[in-house]
Amino acid sequence: MLEVRGFTKYYGDLCAVEDLSFHIEEGEFVTLLGPSGCGKSTTLHAIAGLVEPTEGNIYLRGDDVTDLPPEKRNIGMAFQSTALFPHMTVRENIAYGLKMHGYAKADVTDRVEESLELVDMPEHGQHKPGELSGGQQQRVSLARALAYEPDILLLDEPLTGLDRVLRDEMRGWLNRIQREVGVTTLYVTHDQEDALSMSDTVVVLNDGRDQQIDSPERIYESPTNPFVAEFVGKSTQFTGEVTHENGQAVVYNQDKRIELDGAQFADGTAVSLYVRPEDIEVSHEAVETQNELRGTVTDVANLGNRAEVSVELGTGSTALAHTNRFPDFSVGDEVYVRFDSRQVIVL
Repeated sequence: MLEVRGFTKYYGDLCAVEDLSFHIEEGEFVTLLGPSGCGKSTTLHAIAGLVEPTEGNIYLRGDDVTDLPPEKRNIGMAFQSTALFPHMTVRENIAYGLKMHGYAKADVTDRVEESLELVDMPEHGQHKPGELSGGQQQRVSLARALAYEPDILLLDEPLTGLDRVLRDEMRGWLNRIQREVGVTTLYVTHDQEDALSMSDTVVVLNDGRDQQIDSPERIYESPTNPFVAEFVGKSTQFTGEVTHENGQAVVYNQDKRIELDGAQFADGTAVSLYVRPEDIEVSHEAVETQNELRGTVTDVANLGNRAEVSVELGTGSTALAHTNRFPDFSVGDEVYVRFDSRQVIVL
């Protein structure tokens, strides 16, 4: 459906994106994920025809559209700002996009009503954007982008600025609509939860370069470098050099001995270790098992459905563990944390 091949963009001497290549299959939901300034919006705007590549090509349904203007590309786009016309009603906003794409007047009316039904807003057609909530405005923006049946839908951080509850609601709603319509989608965000919960494939960017292109599961559980491990999700981190004791690979981090599960590294190899918080157990009692470390509770954050317990391990490192909600731990408690060697990510 879409292929980006060797895309590079310079602004003067500043390289915003360098030699980026990826492809999207028809009906797939792909996310460009990365921090501010990593090049994700530049890439999206180049696909839309709003930014001219310095090098590289963009293909849509096998055709090279690199030099085509935006109006010649059958692309739908929704922005963080919604870009709705404030003086038009919801119906007029949706109809405007259809008219710009050459739809006949009789067809416009039918498509507008179908689009309002799609986004669960049939009763809001006569409202102005200023009369709607932020989430409703985003629904209208999406309805307008989908109304003319684009080849691909581009979403530029549409959920940014919404409160957490509304953002979670909109995330599920957007995912449902995308699956229902079956439209190929490229989504831009800096929010890891957006990327992991909605995507078929995630493209992680940093400093204009791709760091990993993979499924959400592999991005989270098998990151290919420290940037991905640290940017996507929370972790407890250790560093040290690999050594072997009776055939067992271990790393000593200060006074802490950490066993690894079959890590293929030679003695003396410097590594970074990451353990996800859901893979760490914390308790008041020692059980004298593998990778058990003693520490002091420094924070207990109750998040409703779970808690995050921070444990200072005594040498400047802090372990973060997920527990059941409202656990029996208090700041200052002496506790033990432990984790299985199979859950240690070694990079």
